[in-house]
Amino acid sequence: MLERDHDVDGAFVYAVSTTRIYCTTRCAARRPLRRNVTFFNTAAEARLAGYRACRRCRPDERRPLEPATAAVIELCRRLEQDPNTDVGTFASEVGYNVRHLRRCFDSLIGVSVVDYAQAQRASRVRASLREDTTIVDAIYRAGYGSSRAFYEHGAPRLGMSPRTFRTGGAGEHITYTSRRTGLGVVLAAATARGVCAVRIGPDEEALESELSAEFPRAVIERDDEGLRELSECIELAARGQDTTALPLDLAGTAFQLRVWRELLDIPLGTTLTYAQVAERIGAPRAVRAVGSACGANPAALLVPCHRVVRRDGSLGGYRWGLEVKAALLDLESPPTP
Repeated sequence: MLERDHDVDGAFVYAVSTTRIYCTTRCAARRPLRRNVTFFNTAAEARLAGYRACRRCRPDERRPLEPATAAVIELCRRLEQDPNTDVGTFASEVGYNVRHLRRCFDSLIGVSVVDYAQAQRASRVRASLREDTTIVDAIYRAGYGSSRAFYEHGAPRLGMSPRTFRTGGAGEHITYTSRRTGLGVVLAAATARGVCAVRIGPDEEALESELSAEFPRAVIERDDEGLRELSECIELAARGQDTTALPLDLAGTAFQLRVWRELLDIPLGTTLTYAQVAERIGAPRAVRAVGSACGANPAALLVPCHRVVRRDGSLGGYRWGLEVKAALLDLESPPTP
């Protein structure tokens, strides 16, 4: 939407609560504030919610989607409703060879059909656990055939054990430290397995509150002495030096983890475009998804998402502020001869 991408025209519409109008991605109107935006799969859903069509982009007269793209989007919708949807049967319904459809899905979405379905199941488990459902009931309601299947494929997507997730991180021991740098206050947190969060901001108390809100029942303690080495590495990173070799303990989707691993390979002093990252992970059409994964990066500085820019060389977005991104790139750039 932010890039006004015509390639996904018709895949969804967005509606603005302040104007009660819905638009397509190609609309040239000024972009609204995020808090005023709601996304809908179809224009019909937007109309049912009380919105009217934009007279500028005319979303009801949109171009038809490329057949392969339409088939992939429909398969996504089916998997969201039923993660056990049989891909072969669906491919027959839409007139595609199942192998070709799987390749199209991987190219457009950035992950395989299997990974997408597993992510939907894991999401259902998370939702069920929040509703005080027993772990066994949550597993079977999500579509897993057995608890073994869940623990092999779904549990890793929680980032911790189901019981720990259900209880807001109860039993998880997280230590953190912070220090003021030229970029602002940097807070870094770690489990016994590695660094799990690095956040940047002007207010240390706000950063601590964010960490507590993410794991409300975990044991979170400040440990400046125990994390002295991590603190020193953060200082080095904030000065433009490379610290991407630290052990990490990051929880994300299969696609996000693929992107974050690729970011670790971007050398200090260089940048890649979102499109180049998408090419490198084997999903050339997933440029927007790469941007979203960069925005969801939980370990600023250590996973160098700031080294990814737009095709025209502009900075694009950055979770911690464009000023911070510009400063980091300036610090990391080689000296001018």
